[in-house]
Amino acid sequence: MSLPSTTLLVRCMYDAGEAVGGIAGVNWLADVAPDELITTAEALVASQDMTDCVQVFVTGGDGRYVVESFSPAGRRIRFCGHGALSAAWVVFDQYEPAATLLEFANAEQRWQARRSAAALSDITLTYPQPLVVDCAVPEFAANVLGVQPLGAATVGGSSGYLILQLADADSMRTLQPDYSAITAATDRALIVTARDRFAGGPGCVFRYFAPQYGTPEDAATGSAAVQLAAFWSPRLQRKSFSALQLSPEGARLQLGCEAGSVDLAARVGYR
Repeated sequence: MSLPSTTLLVRCMYDAGEAVGGIAGVNWLADVAPDELITTAEALVASQDMTDCVQVFVTGGDGRYVVESFSPAGRRIRFCGHGALSAAWVVFDQYEPAATLLEFANAEQRWQARRSAAALSDITLTYPQPLVVDCAVPEFAANVLGVQPLGAATVGGSSGYLILQLADADSMRTLQPDYSAITAATDRALIVTARDRFAGGPGCVFRYFAPQYGTPEDAATGSAAVQLAAFWSPRLQRKSFSALQLSPEGARLQLGCEAGSVDLAARVGYR
């Protein structure tokens, strides 16, 4: 079994003129029923050597689509904002150029995608607002990060997210976490973040670590940004703000949180 000929390489969460962000291969599976997408995608992934980038599989039509994403290591990603942005761009560009709003889903959740009329490369995803629960900083946090966080919060169950807030952006840039210690300490992916200031006002910076799931540090992580939209909005007292992922590749996003939903907006285009 081989990948379809309509695989497109998409780059997202980048600045104009900057070769940063994340890369995804978007695979259009027109003849696959939505309820068969996971099984079909798993078979395709198992039969290929996919070590370069996230692979995204899409099927559907008439404004409603199903998307499933897989890591370069071949693991299904339950929440992949990177893949969702890439899939939305391909559908808008290749299959529904007149559409302004699309509906997407995977096995766990539903979301909407909009394309900006002013800048067609800008995509906004809207998700239900996640429940962020403040908690005490876990005892292991300082040991695995090499710096003491100021605060912490969790999202989801025991294999969800742990958000750790640091004092400043400089601490984020020099961070060198112990991946094996993270894996031994928790099943949660770590979102490490700090307040920062951009041209448009206060915002945040972050890095994402999930060595337990084969991703020591991710380059461009839309799922983490969705959690941070809910985490930072009350702390910054802003409904919308900028976010910069301080991975070696770097990623730039706009986040929003209002009325029970969060927005993740980024520039998307072909590699």
